[in-house]
Amino acid sequence: MKSANFPEAPSHFKKSMILFHFCTMLFWGSVYIYMPILAPYAKMVSGSLQSVGLVMGAYGFSQFLFRIPVGLWSDRLRRRKPFILLGFLFDGVACLGLIFSSNTATLFFSFFAAGIAASMWVVFTVLFSSYFPLEQVVQSMSFIFFSLRLSQVISNYAGGVIAEAWGWVAPFYAGAILSLIGLLLAIGIVEHRPEKSDAASFKKLLHVGRNRVLLTVSAFAILLQFATFSTTYGFTPIYAQQIGASKEELGILLFSYMLPCMLTTLLSGIYLWRLQQERSFILAGFFLVTGAVVSTPLVSRLGMLYAVQAANGIGVGLAFPLLMGLAIQSIPLEQQGTAMGFFQSFYAAGMSLGPVISGFMGDHLGLPSIFVLSGILSLLPAFFPWKNIQIACKK
Repeated sequence: MKSANFPEAPSHFKKSMILFHFCTMLFWGSVYIYMPILAPYAKMVSGSLQSVGLVMGAYGFSQFLFRIPVGLWSDRLRRRKPFILLGFLFDGVACLGLIFSSNTATLFFSFFAAGIAASMWVVFTVLFSSYFPLEQVVQSMSFIFFSLRLSQVISNYAGGVIAEAWGWVAPFYAGAILSLIGLLLAIGIVEHRPEKSDAASFKKLLHVGRNRVLLTVSAFAILLQFATFSTTYGFTPIYAQQIGASKEELGILLFSYMLPCMLTTLLSGIYLWRLQQERSFILAGFFLVTGAVVSTPLVSRLGMLYAVQAANGIGVGLAFPLLMGLAIQSIPLEQQGTAMGFFQSFYAAGMSLGPVISGFMGDHLGLPSIFVLSGILSLLPAFFPWKNIQIACKK
């Protein structure tokens, strides 16, 4: 049976799907190639955990501000590709800004630009999912997230090696080069534009944000991103430095998180969703994250910290693709950019608040308090009502 959402020119879209994977890897590689060393570098420049938290929070804060407008605007224009190109431009601007940053303010605004670029991920995911029939939306999220995770795995490790060999700012130069290559490749992407619809009026698009399923899974995603950006990308590398990690070992640390996260992401979106046990797998993911972050400050050897990070990656890989797929599964195609904008903007609040709150706590209560807070918050989904999600899964 032919789905209404299938592209009319499959050969063109198959080519774009392959190109899309390369663009996705370059898009995120230009950010995550410097992520292993960013928090320690920010601490070296700014001098306090609270300042590190502010810098790391800039990334999520700009996404919180821009992701909903990007989703609304792309739905109104019925265009996705121009936003993707714009994302690569901001990736390059962020890298250049970080190269020349010399204080907390310039670090903040440079990483803020990286967050603007990441806001364009809204249209990345929606355009890619438009190549698939509606019943395969969750699978499409898994495919595109596999490319994202693969990029993070490679770039996290490469960033640590590059920094060890050529110094702190070398990964920023590498990120700028990757963003330029990605921009050139993205020009070749073919766009599947939804039909013009009355549902695309501004007032009706805003109603998408009131969808109960969307709000529920967004709340879970906020908590997951709070923990991830407070610990994995924020203060776990700083803790690793305290127990003797080098720049290259900081890259291995994130590699140990991203590799299992990548593999579990693929498993979660392609196979596990078919079992119609989303609640069980999402909760299992959160429990793994809780155990990993709470145990981090108890670890005194790098080898053990790598294992803890691997468990954390499995947890995130289990939960996140299912949450993202559920966020747009019940939304009409012409409104999915808006829905994804709401979802990603909501969870960006966790990306921003996590490092900021954690940095403040770390300065006043000590580094271990950061991991305890993230662990407690990661337990909360077990106490949320699941009725709305269960209804969505049956449709």
